[in-house]
Amino acid sequence: MRTKFFIIPILFLLHSNLFADTWVDSLDFYARTHYLPPKKMKWKWQDAALLFSLMKAYDLASEKDKPIYMDYVVQAMSKKLRKANGKSPNAVASGMGMAFLAQYKKGDKYEKAALKVYSQYLNINRVNNNGVSHKRFYKELWDDTIFMIGSFLTRMYLWTNNEQFLTELFIQIDAHREKLMDKESGLWFHGWDGDNKKRVNFCGQTGWSKNPENLSQEVWGRGNGWVIVTLADIVDILPKENKYREKAITYLKEMVLHLPDLQDSATGHWFQLPLRKNTEGNFIESSATAMFAYGVQIALKHGVISDDKYSFAVQKAYEGLRKYSVVNIDNQHLTVINVCKGTCIGNMNYYLNRNNTSQKPYGIGSVILFGKMYESTN
Repeated sequence: MRTKFFIIPILFLLHSNLFADTWVDSLDFYARTHYLPPKKMKWKWQDAALLFSLMKAYDLASEKDKPIYMDYVVQAMSKKLRKANGKSPNAVASGMGMAFLAQYKKGDKYEKAALKVYSQYLNINRVNNNGVSHKRFYKELWDDTIFMIGSFLTRMYLWTNNEQFLTELFIQIDAHREKLMDKESGLWFHGWDGDNKKRVNFCGQTGWSKNPENLSQEVWGRGNGWVIVTLADIVDILPKENKYREKAITYLKEMVLHLPDLQDSATGHWFQLPLRKNTEGNFIESSATAMFAYGVQIALKHGVISDDKYSFAVQKAYEGLRKYSVVNIDNQHLTVINVCKGTCIGNMNYYLNRNNTSQKPYGIGSVILFGKMYESTN
């Protein structure tokens, strides 16, 4: 019996090394082949978050490994051609896969699907400053929207080289920032109510916008992570001469500027409510941590920030995620824990009482996203 217990860890290591060099590679392998193989991917924002990380992995991969990620996207999107739509920000997110394939595969079917998503996106309800409403039947601005539409619009630009997609993206970033930014921290409140109608809430908390500003009173971790990742992506891919890059740099800097001070020194994580670091009941949240660290990493890469405290924060996040939020399951695979479940808008207690769970596409995807970038630059 003792021999069996000794062999299992060795077999696990041998198995892992056949497919991976690092723990991030192991997590990537599990995500693609077991957790969410392409045939199981749905046209929904949760799966789109993992799709985004795998497309970014393609960008970073060697020529030898690029086919792994290309094949994944092809298989996933080929099964979604009929379901492709852009009727809401959350639906638009998956359109990034069609734009990606239109860029690299040059197939009419992908081009038509990507353009269909965009034409439907243009018909989404808007608030009075032209910001796209996150909700279909109400007028609300959520920070989540910036990633959902931004990941798609950025890929549309990369495919077409047409700046109309960047122009539209920055109309949305500016409109959302105008209503949501907390000037003291540089981070964003979760949402703003643009019509103040009586709402039926199946996810959020009724009455969250009943205040003079019609504004959410909380800065939520993952919501800010969505924005930071989007801005970081823009900074990373746009050439220096592009007219929108400096604005993206300015906005990214203001959001990451104070992040080292908000990081938990013990675990390297940021919290569910980042500005309430010492509040009882607040908990470390892995998806926000990975996205914050990704944004700081990109800001360092491009000289947006340079102080050693930012490099240290990124290193702590990488090590902390591996130690506290990446766990072994079934003696073969790694997955991610400490992930806040899908979240709408509410007060402090609403966020602190959200389930802290595991095995979510956005949790696994965000850790892969950051981990791949970290390992490629360190």
